Amino acid sequence: MADLRNHRSRLFPRGPLDLLFQFALVAAAYTGWRYARGAVHGDTVAEMAPAFSHARDLIDVQDSIGLLFEPGFQSWAIDAGWPAEIARWGYANLHFKGGCLALIAVYFLWPGSFPFLRNTVIAAMAISLVGYALYPTAPPRFIPELGLDPSVTGNEGSADPLYNPFAAVPSMHVGLALIFSWTLALLVSNRWLRGALFAYPVLMTYVVVASGNHFWLDAVFGAVTSALAVGVAILLAKIRPEWSFRAAPPPVQVTAQAKAEPEAAAA
Repeated sequence: MADLRNHRSRLFPRGPLDLLFQFALVAAAYTGWRYARGAVHGDTVAEMAPAFSHARDLIDVQDSIGLLFEPGFQSWAIDAGWPAEIARWGYANLHFKGGCLALIAVYFLWPGSFPFLRNTVIAAMAISLVGYALYPTAPPRFIPELGLDPSVTGNEGSADPLYNPFAAVPSMHVGLALIFSWTLALLVSNRWLRGALFAYPVLMTYVVVASGNHFWLDAVFGAVTSALAVGVAILLAKIRPEWSFRAAPPPVQVTAQAKAEPEAAAA
């Protein structure tokens, strides 16, 4: 019976009902975020015009500081071959699947830190909606004068009701990559794995820029969004201490009876 309880404790750190509740909560928040994101862009030419205007504003900013490198960067990736394939595959696969794997890993291996991660992710999605509503922005691949190749883009399409082609600011591919990978980096003990996790957002930034889905400034806004979301999670942890980030399991509480047993054995 003791072995059975130990196996169940490893499989369900907080019980099966908590597992269902936590992942239902995250799934509901993600679905709501996707629907809300898809609802904030217009369908007429007049409604879509601000998104193109905002994209050209970003082009002007990057050009003014000499860092409008997206066209040349994508040309290099396409000419080299394999970098373009990495960008195409990464945009289609890393964002959603990587996030799910991170949530599962933290829940089962570091359950004490899961509430903090959950709150950070939900806060980041909520903050990003403000950006999508107030500053709709077309991706670089929609701007004809940049001459980007749309074939490097991932598999999302406008037929998807949850898809918003003008949700470029902030880049939540980068924002969520920061949240998930840096959370894991602070939890794992292997230094090589930790280094790879800290570097992972750089890979995601490469993926979204080389695929033509984001300007590098979009990635910066994604990083700012993730930082604001961490701040929200910290404030929530002050209200509910059990939602605090825990890099290590809580210490085992030693009862008076447990203390007495070694003393009795020694006597």
